[in-house]
Amino acid sequence: MLLVLLRGGEIIMGTRARDNTKWLTNAFPRLSEVRDWCMQGKTNEDMSELLGISPDTWYRYLKDYNELNIIVTAGKSVIDSRVENAVLKSALGFEYDEIRTVIEEDRNGKKRTRIEKTKRYMPPNHSAQAFWLRNRKKDEWGDRKEIVFDTTSLEQTRKQMFLNMINNEEVIEADYEVEESVEEGFLIEDSFDSESDEDMNT
Repeated sequence: MLLVLLRGGEIIMGTRARDNTKWLTNAFPRLSEVRDWCMQGKTNEDMSELLGISPDTWYRYLKDYNELNIIVTAGKSVIDSRVENAVLKSALGFEYDEIRTVIEEDRNGKKRTRIEKTKRYMPPNHSAQAFWLRNRKKDEWGDRKEIVFDTTSLEQTRKQMFLNMINNEEVIEADYEVEESVEEGFLIEDSFDSESDEDMNT
């Protein structure tokens, strides 16, 4: 038996149905429901359970019956696009209208309903931004790792050199160069130990 599915005037030829399968009884009559389930975000396992077939049978039907494959692919692309747009919207931030219903009562005790609409702004979501970049720009952001430079030993060396300059009253030239913008503010840091403070006061 050869299955023929009419869709919008277009003829889609299916594969030959096997005897004693649930394709004709469980799956084929419910293709419109399958399409709706896909657009609702249901998984393949969910749909196989709703159809009363095993997951293995579901995947075999997807492979053997082109009409089912077309419906599932189209249905899933719709929900995938909606989710993608929602993630992008969240990543960029967006404005929305907050609607509130207010019930007021006048001096005569008569109630009336008033609708208040306030424009709100949802700021960009950093998690959505990171998710988008890792998935859409994998080469640049897929394995992005934060680089932390440990400057503890360098700072200790600089502090010791400063103390030596004060105690010995001589200039000690550094064997490295530091940009002026990095050096700025170093002398006002309250990070010397108490013994060093006593030396500076004498």
